[in-house]
Amino acid sequence: MEKVELGRSIGLAVGVLVGLVIAVLLLRYMNRDHKVRAEYDEMQKNIRNRGYMYGFYTILVFEALLCLVPSSVRLPAERIVIHFLPIFLGVTVQASYCILKGAYVGLNTDLKRYWIVALAATAINFLSFFMAWKSGSLVVDGVLQAPFVNLLCALMFAVLGVFALLRKTEEREESEE
Repeated sequence: MEKVELGRSIGLAVGVLVGLVIAVLLLRYMNRDHKVRAEYDEMQKNIRNRGYMYGFYTILVFEALLCLVPSSVRLPAERIVIHFLPIFLGVTVQASYCILKGAYVGLNTDLKRYWIVALAATAINFLSFFMAWKSGSLVVDGVLQAPFVNLLCALMFAVLGVFALLRKTEEREESEE
């Protein structure tokens, strides 16, 4: 059993590394100047800093609440799911705040490419979740397994897409006035 757990941990670590390499390539693709980092003006930087603060406190509060759960209580999810949930909540809070305040898309970001990447990430994660659900590997002995993280990721992208559409509608209405 320990070999299986070690192999799974190594597989997860390799997956994270591959994901990071892909993320860097996608960031370069999304920016017109092919830099990894997006560029922001001073107003955007100030808004983003506040967004990071809200996201950080969201993660902090959720993890503190998890610390209050007695160790004798078995949560119905694998540890990876339990600890990714506050990360996704924090990122969603940070990004949503920045989107609503008009500070999410960088000055050098190609918005069309950005939407392509976001929609592809949402679709891939929903598909991965669906495949795990269909194969019966999503819940084992009443415990949510790691593929549930794909649903969390897809939902995060979907929520951010809704906020982006709300922001776009708001900007359109402001420009008509």
